[in-house]
Amino acid sequence: MRRPQKMAYLFLLGLCAPICLARAGRAVPQNADMGGSILGTVRDSASRELITSARVDLTGAGRVTPTTKYTDLNGQFYFGARDGDYQLIIRKVGYQDTQISVSIVATAQTRVDVDLVPEPSDSGTPQAPPETVSAHQLSVPEKAREDYREGQTLAGKHDYSGAVAQFQKAIKGFPSYYEAYADMGLAQYRLGQAAEARESLQKSVDLSQSKYPDALFDYADVLNALHDFTDAEPLARHEIQLDDSSWRGHYQLARALLGMKRFAEAEQSAREAQKTDAQDPQLYVVLVSIHAGMRHYASVVRDIDAYLALDPNSPMSDQMRATRAQVVKALADAQARSAAKPQ
Repeated sequence: MRRPQKMAYLFLLGLCAPICLARAGRAVPQNADMGGSILGTVRDSASRELITSARVDLTGAGRVTPTTKYTDLNGQFYFGARDGDYQLIIRKVGYQDTQISVSIVATAQTRVDVDLVPEPSDSGTPQAPPETVSAHQLSVPEKAREDYREGQTLAGKHDYSGAVAQFQKAIKGFPSYYEAYADMGLAQYRLGQAAEARESLQKSVDLSQSKYPDALFDYADVLNALHDFTDAEPLARHEIQLDDSSWRGHYQLARALLGMKRFAEAEQSAREAQKTDAQDPQLYVVLVSIHAGMRHYASVVRDIDAYLALDPNSPMSDQMRATRAQVVKALADAQARSAAKPQ
């Protein structure tokens, strides 16, 4: 079965290469054909203060398992997704859960403003949430916040040069602004400035003392895209330590292990990611390559079928169909040769 062995090599190089800056992360999707996006802001309904670290779950449009994000320093969250109708469920300790219906349209950004109502106390008056805003969040000057928000807006419009300039202004106004460093690193990567991107993301990790999950995810994402799998692995593992329930760390770890051809470990990490977001097509792209490396070609076919069920119409789905046809033919040829051998 020499042809399937060669095919495994083609899988690893051909299918893994496009997986960079995952759609389910904070970054703007690379492939506009995949759909639009949601950008939301969460505030306290009474004080109008921005709410950080609120949990936001996205469900609908065929998703069985929700995709989860947490609001950032500016009370914002971002999702990239294909066209369809979705439900947002926003939760924060000390506040009532809120559910909102939204629709995503191709290449467009849907803006959502969410007002969370504090939980009432026994006396009937709303009580303040028990969580406190960190000293880091309180110390960000308003002008730096505005520059950071403008940078995020420009990045959402794919104006990455403009975004970098705004993030630099935010950092000048607040040198320890690790959120701005992380977003600037992503914008620099989009511009093809790999060295600068690594420097910015490393600065974000250092300033946050490795406690900012988005920086860990984004840095691992960029390193995997650059095939620096050895450095991506510890970042992914650290993110898992911070939040084992999030799919992101397991997903990046699977990519890193795959790149190092540690296929059994990579499969285990991918399965862990599946437990929390089985509806992300990119997981099945990774599994295709993992199972090709393990020479489990029947599993490759199942992985491709699972991918196509989630993403039937895109340039990647066309490549997947062509790959599936090659694998099925190779398996059939191998079976025919085996049957033709004298017993």
